[in-house]
Amino acid sequence: MTTDLETIGMLRNSLERYVEDNYSFLQRLALMEEEGSFSQQVWSDLAEFGFLSLCLPEEDGGLEGDAAAVGALMEVAGQALIQEPFLMSAVLATRLVARLAEGEQRERLLGALASGEMILGCAIEQAAQCQLEDRRLSGRIPLVMHGDAAHGLLVAARDAAGQTHLCLVNTDQPRVQRIAARLLDGRGAATVSFDNAEVELLASPNNGLSVEQNLQLLLDEASVALCAEACGMIAALVQTTNEYLKVRKQFGKPLAVNQALQHRMADLYLLQQEAQALTAAAQQALGGPEQERARLVSGARAYICDAARQVANEAVQLHGGLGITEELDVSHYFRRVMLLNSLFGGRDRHFLRFVEQSLTAA
Repeated sequence: MTTDLETIGMLRNSLERYVEDNYSFLQRLALMEEEGSFSQQVWSDLAEFGFLSLCLPEEDGGLEGDAAAVGALMEVAGQALIQEPFLMSAVLATRLVARLAEGEQRERLLGALASGEMILGCAIEQAAQCQLEDRRLSGRIPLVMHGDAAHGLLVAARDAAGQTHLCLVNTDQPRVQRIAARLLDGRGAATVSFDNAEVELLASPNNGLSVEQNLQLLLDEASVALCAEACGMIAALVQTTNEYLKVRKQFGKPLAVNQALQHRMADLYLLQQEAQALTAAAQQALGGPEQERARLVSGARAYICDAARQVANEAVQLHGGLGITEELDVSHYFRRVMLLNSLFGGRDRHFLRFVEQSLTAA
């Protein structure tokens, strides 16, 4: 699964031009008032431009983009604070379907995902909370991102023997109850309950890995994608804060001439470079041995969580009272960083995993 640098650059530039013309801060605020907290028109545009086909295998008409290609788009998504379910549906759900579905099921789902006609959410971390019996699913999962707008959910569940299965659940059936909510950054979510809901099973791994191994691989891929998104937000915060210090004056001089503030900005720039380097290392590690992948991915995720939090804190402080207002994008980046640091394991779980894998390797 590879994408050449020229294609990656073209994809990044295309998405950057699109968000520049269609996704300004004020336009994003308006989108947050729409159903699902994102724009169906933007989602259709992403499908038309081919971004939703990024993770489809080549034999299914996709680009089969690697972690670097996904990361390039996730950086732009972080800079623009994109609300659409690109990560959940176009990356994670698409990869799961490509790896675990076959025949008519695979063709039907991949086609609908690539066209944007179907949005799938992923609930793969709470397998112990869902029970599967005779293709009937019961359980409750709190706050599935985009679960309020998803047409279906990919849910990890266990049967009576303790074996893990991946289920596709149609969210429109009466035995599925959704309670919609908004996450900290304004994106939609839902708490989902299943009462003997009918499911389709995706249980034909074609990459030599078990269902459990495929789910763990996907969680690592999600973490690496979030690292790239964090890099985009860090870059945006560093840039906007640097520009603010140049124009904001105190005692007749720009704040940027203050040596102490220059040192603080230099520290933020170093954090930005370190986050980018660690993200690149984690992207490469996805193709390596499982233990080394776990160590590098979790190490990068834990460090970048801390780095993003520090940059967001400094951006708010250096903007003063403006930094926490709804009318300034800095506060929105701050909230997205806080949410990102809790997704797919969060900082603490990844730090512990990094320590465990490092001790085992030693």
